[in-house]
Amino acid sequence: MFQSLLSLAVTIFVFGLLIFVHEFGHYIVARAFKVGIIEFAIGMGPKLKTWKGKYNDFTIRLIPIGGFVNMVGEYDEEIPDEHKYKIPLNERSVWKRMLIVIAGPFMNLLLAFLIMIGIVCGSNLIGTSKVAEFDENSISNQYGLQVNDEIISVNGKTIHCYSELAYKIVSDGVEPVDIVVLRDGKEILLRDVCFGTEVDENIVFGTMDFRVFGEEKTFGGVMREAFWQSYATVYMTFDSLVDTFTGRYGIDAVGGPVAVGGEINDAIEQSDGFADTLLTISTMVVMISVSLGIFNLLPIPVLDGGRLLFYIIEAIRRKPLDPKYERAVSAVFTVLLLGLMAFVLIKDIAGLF
Repeated sequence: MFQSLLSLAVTIFVFGLLIFVHEFGHYIVARAFKVGIIEFAIGMGPKLKTWKGKYNDFTIRLIPIGGFVNMVGEYDEEIPDEHKYKIPLNERSVWKRMLIVIAGPFMNLLLAFLIMIGIVCGSNLIGTSKVAEFDENSISNQYGLQVNDEIISVNGKTIHCYSELAYKIVSDGVEPVDIVVLRDGKEILLRDVCFGTEVDENIVFGTMDFRVFGEEKTFGGVMREAFWQSYATVYMTFDSLVDTFTGRYGIDAVGGPVAVGGEINDAIEQSDGFADTLLTISTMVVMISVSLGIFNLLPIPVLDGGRLLFYIIEAIRRKPLDPKYERAVSAVFTVLLLGLMAFVLIKDIAGLF
Protein backbone atom coordinates (compact mmCIF):
# COMPACT_ATOMS: atom_id res chain seq x y z
CA MET A 1 0.00 0.00 0.00
CA PHE A 2 2.81 2.41 0.93
CA GLN A 3 4.62 1.72 -2.34
CA SER A 4 1.45 2.32 -4.36
CA LEU A 5 0.82 5.62 -2.59
CA LEU A 6 4.45 6.60 -3.09
CA SER A 7 4.25 5.77 -6.79
CA LEU A 8 1.05 7.79 -7.12
CA ALA A 9 2.61 10.76 -5.34
CA VAL A 10 5.74 10.62 -7.50
CA THR A 11 3.65 10.34 -10.69
CA ILE A 12 1.52 13.35 -9.75
CA PHE A 13 4.66 15.30 -8.83
CA VAL A 14 6.37 14.44 -12.13
CA PHE A 15 3.42 15.47 -14.28
CA GLY A 16 2.76 18.50 -12.11
CA LEU A 17 6.38 19.61 -12.55
CA LEU A 18 6.34 19.09 -16.32
CA ILE A 19 3.03 20.91 -16.74
CA PHE A 20 4.12 23.78 -14.47
CA VAL A 21 7.38 24.25 -16.37
CA HIS A 22 5.56 24.15 -19.71
CA GLU A 23 2.89 26.66 -18.75
CA PHE A 24 5.43 28.85 -16.94
CA GLY A 25 7.27 29.20 -20.25
CA HIS A 26 4.13 30.61 -21.89
CA TYR A 27 3.49 32.76 -18.83
CA ILE A 28 6.87 34.47 -18.47
CA VAL A 29 7.20 35.28 -22.19
CA ALA A 30 3.61 36.62 -22.29
CA ARG A 31 4.39 38.76 -19.24
CA ALA A 32 7.63 39.94 -20.88
CA PHE A 33 5.59 41.19 -23.84
CA LYS A 34 3.06 42.87 -21.50
CA VAL A 35 0.21 40.56 -22.54
CA GLY A 36 -2.60 40.51 -19.98
CA ILE A 37 -2.99 37.27 -18.01
CA ILE A 38 -6.31 36.27 -16.45
CA GLU A 39 -5.38 32.91 -14.93
CA PHE A 40 -2.40 30.58 -14.55
CA ALA A 41 -3.85 27.11 -13.88
CA ILE A 42 -2.37 23.74 -13.02
CA GLY A 43 -4.81 20.90 -13.66
CA MET A 44 -8.15 20.90 -15.42
CA GLY A 45 -11.79 20.91 -14.36
CA PRO A 46 -13.30 22.66 -11.33
CA LYS A 47 -11.12 24.98 -9.25
CA LEU A 48 -9.84 23.62 -5.94
CA LYS A 49 -7.81 26.60 -4.77
CA THR A 50 -7.31 30.14 -6.07
CA TRP A 51 -4.66 32.69 -5.11
CA LYS A 52 -4.98 36.32 -6.13
CA GLY A 53 -1.67 37.51 -7.56
CA LYS A 54 -0.61 41.02 -8.41
CA TYR A 55 -1.29 40.53 -12.12
CA ASN A 56 -3.53 37.45 -12.34
CA ASP A 57 -5.11 34.50 -10.52
CA PHE A 58 -3.17 31.32 -9.79
CA THR A 59 -5.36 28.21 -9.51
CA ILE A 60 -5.13 24.51 -8.73
CA ARG A 61 -7.85 22.49 -10.46
CA LEU A 62 -9.38 19.11 -9.66
CA ILE A 63 -7.97 16.88 -12.42
CA PRO A 64 -4.16 16.77 -12.03
CA ILE A 65 -3.50 16.47 -15.77
CA GLY A 66 -2.85 19.45 -18.00
CA GLY A 67 -2.90 23.15 -17.33
CA PHE A 68 -3.21 26.45 -19.13
CA VAL A 69 -2.44 30.16 -19.15
CA ASN A 70 -5.59 32.15 -19.95
CA MET A 71 -4.51 35.36 -21.69
CA VAL A 72 -6.62 38.42 -22.37
CA GLY A 73 -7.99 38.26 -25.92
CA GLU A 74 -6.99 34.62 -26.44
CA TYR A 75 -10.60 33.44 -26.50
CA ASP A 76 -13.92 35.12 -27.26
CA GLU A 77 -15.15 34.75 -23.69
CA GLU A 78 -16.20 37.76 -21.66
CA ILE A 79 -13.17 39.49 -20.16
CA PRO A 80 -13.56 40.32 -16.45
CA ASP A 81 -13.71 44.05 -15.78
CA GLU A 82 -10.50 43.96 -13.75
CA HIS A 83 -8.60 42.73 -16.84
CA LYS A 84 -10.19 44.85 -19.59
CA TYR A 85 -7.47 47.50 -19.36
CA LYS A 86 -4.73 44.94 -20.14
CA ILE A 87 -3.18 44.37 -23.57
CA PRO A 88 -4.86 41.46 -25.46
CA LEU A 89 -2.77 38.70 -26.98
CA ASN A 90 -4.11 39.33 -30.48
CA GLU A 91 -2.84 42.92 -30.39
CA ARG A 92 0.75 41.77 -30.16
CA SER A 93 2.78 41.23 -33.34
CA VAL A 94 2.68 37.76 -34.85
CA TRP A 95 6.34 37.05 -34.07
CA LYS A 96 5.76 37.83 -30.37
CA ARG A 97 2.79 35.46 -30.33
CA MET A 98 5.00 32.81 -31.96
CA LEU A 99 7.58 33.19 -29.20
CA ILE A 100 4.87 32.90 -26.53
CA VAL A 101 3.67 29.64 -28.12
CA ILE A 102 7.16 28.19 -28.54
CA ALA A 103 8.16 29.07 -24.96
CA GLY A 104 6.21 26.18 -23.41
CA PRO A 105 7.84 23.35 -25.39
CA PHE A 106 11.21 25.11 -25.11
CA MET A 107 10.98 25.05 -21.31
CA ASN A 108 10.31 21.30 -21.39
CA LEU A 109 13.43 20.78 -23.51
CA LEU A 110 15.44 23.06 -21.22
CA LEU A 111 14.27 21.12 -18.16
CA ALA A 112 15.34 17.87 -19.83
CA PHE A 113 18.80 19.32 -20.50
CA LEU A 114 19.23 20.50 -16.89
CA ILE A 115 18.19 17.11 -15.51
CA MET A 116 20.52 15.42 -17.99
CA ILE A 117 23.42 17.44 -16.59
CA GLY A 118 22.61 15.97 -13.17
CA ILE A 119 22.42 12.45 -14.61
CA VAL A 120 25.80 12.78 -16.32
CA CYS A 121 27.34 14.27 -13.17
CA GLY A 122 26.09 11.26 -11.21
CA SER A 123 27.70 8.72 -13.53
CA ASN A 124 31.12 7.24 -12.83
CA LEU A 125 32.38 7.68 -16.39
CA ILE A 126 31.17 9.15 -19.66
CA GLY A 127 30.42 6.48 -22.23
CA THR A 128 32.11 6.80 -25.63
CA SER A 129 31.47 5.22 -29.02
CA LYS A 130 34.82 3.38 -29.04
CA VAL A 131 34.60 -0.43 -28.91
CA ALA A 132 36.32 -1.85 -25.81
CA GLU A 133 35.38 -5.54 -25.95
CA PHE A 134 32.86 -7.90 -27.50
CA ASP A 135 30.38 -10.01 -25.60
CA GLU A 136 30.56 -13.77 -25.70
CA ASN A 137 28.86 -15.10 -28.85
CA SER A 138 28.92 -11.65 -30.43
CA ILE A 139 28.07 -11.33 -34.10
CA SER A 140 29.17 -7.88 -35.22
CA ASN A 141 32.89 -8.69 -34.90
CA GLN A 142 32.38 -11.36 -37.57
CA TYR A 143 31.41 -8.60 -39.99
CA GLY A 144 34.52 -6.44 -39.62
CA LEU A 145 33.95 -4.49 -36.39
CA GLN A 146 37.09 -4.51 -34.20
CA VAL A 147 38.21 -3.52 -30.72
CA ASN A 148 39.36 0.15 -30.61
CA ASP A 149 37.11 1.08 -33.54
CA GLU A 150 35.49 4.44 -32.87
CA ILE A 151 32.04 4.35 -34.41
CA ILE A 152 31.32 7.60 -36.27
CA SER A 153 27.98 6.80 -37.92
CA VAL A 154 25.36 4.07 -38.21
CA ASN A 155 23.21 3.94 -41.36
CA GLY A 156 24.23 7.50 -42.18
CA LYS A 157 23.32 8.89 -38.72
CA THR A 158 26.28 10.65 -37.12
CA ILE A 159 27.03 9.33 -33.63
CA HIS A 160 27.80 11.97 -31.00
CA CYS A 161 27.36 9.96 -27.79
CA TYR A 162 26.78 6.47 -26.45
CA SER A 163 23.00 6.93 -26.23
CA GLU A 164 22.75 7.55 -29.98
CA LEU A 165 24.94 4.53 -30.71
CA ALA A 166 22.90 2.20 -28.52
CA TYR A 167 19.60 3.48 -29.92
CA LYS A 168 20.62 3.11 -33.58
CA ILE A 169 21.74 -0.47 -33.04
CA VAL A 170 18.59 -1.35 -31.11
CA SER A 171 16.40 0.40 -33.69
CA ASP A 172 18.15 -0.38 -36.98
CA GLY A 173 20.07 -3.50 -35.98
CA VAL A 174 17.16 -5.78 -36.89
CA GLU A 175 18.66 -5.67 -40.39
CA PRO A 176 22.28 -5.35 -41.61
CA VAL A 177 23.56 -1.81 -41.09
CA ASP A 178 26.34 0.27 -42.60
CA ILE A 179 28.82 1.53 -40.01
CA VAL A 180 31.62 4.07 -40.46
CA VAL A 181 34.47 3.68 -37.96
CA LEU A 182 37.65 5.59 -37.24
CA ARG A 183 40.49 3.03 -37.24
CA ASP A 184 44.15 4.03 -37.00
CA GLY A 185 43.25 7.57 -37.97
CA LYS A 186 41.33 6.55 -41.09
CA GLU A 187 37.60 6.40 -41.74
CA ILE A 188 36.50 2.93 -42.86
CA LEU A 189 33.05 1.95 -44.11
CA LEU A 190 31.82 -1.44 -42.92
CA ARG A 191 28.86 -2.55 -45.00
CA ASP A 192 26.05 -4.85 -43.87
CA VAL A 193 27.20 -5.38 -40.29
CA CYS A 194 24.82 -7.77 -38.54
CA PHE A 195 23.71 -7.89 -34.91
CA GLY A 196 21.60 -10.34 -32.95
CA THR A 197 17.94 -9.60 -32.32
CA GLU A 198 15.44 -10.05 -29.53
CA VAL A 199 11.65 -9.78 -29.34
CA ASP A 200 9.84 -7.75 -26.69
CA GLU A 201 6.03 -7.52 -26.78
CA ASN A 202 6.01 -8.67 -30.42
CA ILE A 203 8.48 -5.97 -31.47
CA VAL A 204 11.89 -6.98 -32.85
CA PHE A 205 14.94 -5.04 -31.66
CA GLY A 206 18.64 -5.27 -32.41
CA THR A 207 21.03 -6.22 -29.60
CA MET A 208 24.27 -4.40 -28.88
CA ASP A 209 26.91 -7.12 -28.55
CA PHE A 210 29.91 -5.06 -27.47
CA ARG A 211 30.96 -2.69 -24.72
CA VAL A 212 32.57 0.72 -25.05
CA PHE A 213 35.33 2.60 -23.29
CA GLY A 214 34.50 5.23 -20.70
CA GLU A 215 36.29 8.52 -20.15
CA GLU A 216 36.84 10.59 -17.02
CA LYS A 217 34.48 13.46 -16.33
CA THR A 218 35.51 17.08 -16.81
CA PHE A 219 33.32 20.17 -16.74
CA GLY A 220 33.51 20.50 -20.51
CA GLY A 221 32.95 16.78 -20.97
CA VAL A 222 29.86 16.79 -18.74
CA MET A 223 28.31 19.76 -20.55
CA ARG A 224 29.09 18.26 -23.96
CA GLU A 225 27.70 14.87 -22.98
CA ALA A 226 24.55 16.40 -21.45
CA PHE A 227 23.95 18.39 -24.63
CA TRP A 228 24.40 15.43 -26.98
CA GLN A 229 22.41 13.06 -24.78
CA SER A 230 19.59 15.63 -24.73
CA TYR A 231 19.85 15.94 -28.50
CA ALA A 232 19.80 12.15 -28.77
CA THR A 233 16.63 12.04 -26.69
CA VAL A 234 14.97 14.54 -29.05
CA TYR A 235 16.09 12.47 -32.05
CA MET A 236 14.87 9.23 -30.48
CA THR A 237 11.51 10.83 -29.68
CA PHE A 238 11.04 11.98 -33.29
CA ASP A 239 12.21 8.65 -34.67
CA SER A 240 9.99 6.62 -32.34
CA LEU A 241 7.04 8.85 -33.20
CA VAL A 242 7.57 8.14 -36.89
CA ASP A 243 7.90 4.41 -36.20
CA THR A 244 4.65 4.51 -34.22
CA PHE A 245 2.76 6.28 -37.02
CA THR A 246 4.19 3.93 -39.66
CA GLY A 247 3.07 0.89 -37.69
CA ARG A 248 6.33 -0.59 -36.40
CA TYR A 249 5.38 -0.20 -32.75
CA GLY A 250 1.60 -0.01 -32.98
CA ILE A 251 -0.87 1.50 -30.53
CA ASP A 252 0.35 -0.74 -27.69
CA ALA A 253 3.50 1.38 -27.55
CA VAL A 254 1.46 4.50 -26.82
CA GLY A 255 1.03 5.17 -23.12
CA GLY A 256 -0.44 7.89 -20.94
CA PRO A 257 -0.11 8.96 -17.31
CA VAL A 258 -1.39 5.60 -16.02
CA ALA A 259 1.28 3.73 -17.99
CA VAL A 260 3.93 6.16 -16.74
CA GLY A 261 2.70 5.59 -13.20
CA GLY A 262 3.13 1.86 -13.73
CA GLU A 263 6.69 2.40 -14.95
CA ILE A 264 7.46 4.56 -11.91
CA ASN A 265 6.02 1.88 -9.64
CA ASP A 266 8.24 -0.73 -11.33
CA ALA A 267 11.26 1.55 -10.94
CA ILE A 268 10.63 1.92 -7.22
CA GLU A 269 9.95 -1.80 -6.80
CA GLN A 270 13.03 -2.99 -8.71
CA SER A 271 15.48 -0.32 -7.64
CA ASP A 272 18.64 -1.02 -5.71
CA GLY A 273 18.42 1.84 -3.24
CA PHE A 274 17.46 5.50 -3.37
CA ALA A 275 20.22 6.56 -5.79
CA ASP A 276 19.21 3.92 -8.33
CA THR A 277 15.53 4.91 -8.05
CA LEU A 278 16.39 8.60 -8.48
CA LEU A 279 18.51 7.85 -11.57
CA THR A 280 15.77 5.74 -13.19
CA ILE A 281 13.01 8.26 -12.50
CA SER A 282 15.21 11.18 -13.59
CA THR A 283 15.87 9.41 -16.90
CA MET A 284 12.14 8.86 -17.32
CA VAL A 285 11.45 12.53 -16.58
CA VAL A 286 13.92 13.52 -19.31
CA MET A 287 12.16 11.26 -21.83
CA ILE A 288 8.68 12.46 -20.83
CA SER A 289 9.70 16.13 -20.81
CA VAL A 290 11.21 15.86 -24.29
CA SER A 291 8.18 13.89 -25.52
CA LEU A 292 5.84 16.54 -24.11
CA GLY A 293 7.81 19.32 -25.77
CA ILE A 294 7.98 17.55 -29.13
CA PHE A 295 4.35 16.41 -29.07
CA ASN A 296 3.15 19.94 -28.35
CA LEU A 297 5.05 21.21 -31.39
CA LEU A 298 3.18 18.92 -33.78
CA PRO A 299 1.15 21.05 -36.24
CA ILE A 300 -2.16 19.90 -34.79
CA PRO A 301 -4.82 22.45 -33.80
CA VAL A 302 -5.38 22.71 -30.00
CA LEU A 303 -1.65 21.97 -29.50
CA ASP A 304 1.04 24.65 -29.41
CA GLY A 305 2.24 23.50 -32.83
CA GLY A 306 -1.24 24.04 -34.27
CA ARG A 307 -1.37 27.57 -32.91
CA LEU A 308 2.13 28.16 -34.27
CA LEU A 309 0.96 26.94 -37.69
CA PHE A 310 -1.94 29.42 -37.63
CA TYR A 311 0.51 32.22 -36.79
CA ILE A 312 2.86 31.19 -39.62
CA ILE A 313 -0.07 31.26 -42.05
CA GLU A 314 -1.01 34.67 -40.69
CA ALA A 315 2.54 35.93 -41.22
CA ILE A 316 2.53 34.68 -44.82
CA ARG A 317 -0.95 36.08 -45.59
CA ARG A 318 -0.24 39.27 -43.62
CA LYS A 319 -3.63 38.93 -42.00
CA PRO A 320 -5.08 36.47 -39.44
CA LEU A 321 -7.27 33.53 -40.35
CA ASP A 322 -11.00 33.89 -39.94
CA PRO A 323 -11.62 33.22 -36.20
CA LYS A 324 -14.69 31.14 -37.08
CA TYR A 325 -12.57 28.81 -39.25
CA GLU A 326 -9.86 28.55 -36.59
CA ARG A 327 -12.40 27.75 -33.86
CA ALA A 328 -14.14 25.13 -36.03
CA VAL A 329 -10.89 23.33 -36.86
CA SER A 330 -9.75 23.50 -33.24
CA ALA A 331 -13.08 22.11 -32.01
CA VAL A 332 -12.81 19.09 -34.33
CA PHE A 333 -9.28 18.30 -33.22
CA THR A 334 -10.20 18.84 -29.56
CA VAL A 335 -12.80 16.09 -29.87
CA LEU A 336 -10.29 13.82 -31.64
CA LEU A 337 -7.59 14.49 -29.05
CA LEU A 338 -9.98 13.87 -26.14
CA GLY A 339 -11.04 10.63 -27.83
CA LEU A 340 -7.41 9.55 -28.16
CA MET A 341 -6.74 10.43 -24.52
CA ALA A 342 -9.78 8.42 -23.41
CA PHE A 343 -8.69 5.44 -25.51
CA VAL A 344 -5.14 5.52 -24.12
CA LEU A 345 -6.48 5.86 -20.57
CA ILE A 346 -8.76 2.84 -20.96
CA LYS A 347 -5.96 0.83 -22.58
CA ASP A 348 -3.53 1.70 -19.79
CA ILE A 349 -6.04 0.82 -17.07
CA ALA A 350 -6.86 -2.49 -18.78
CA GLY A 351 -3.13 -3.22 -18.92
CA LEU A 352 -2.93 -3.06 -15.13
CA PHE A 353 -5.06 -6.19 -14.80
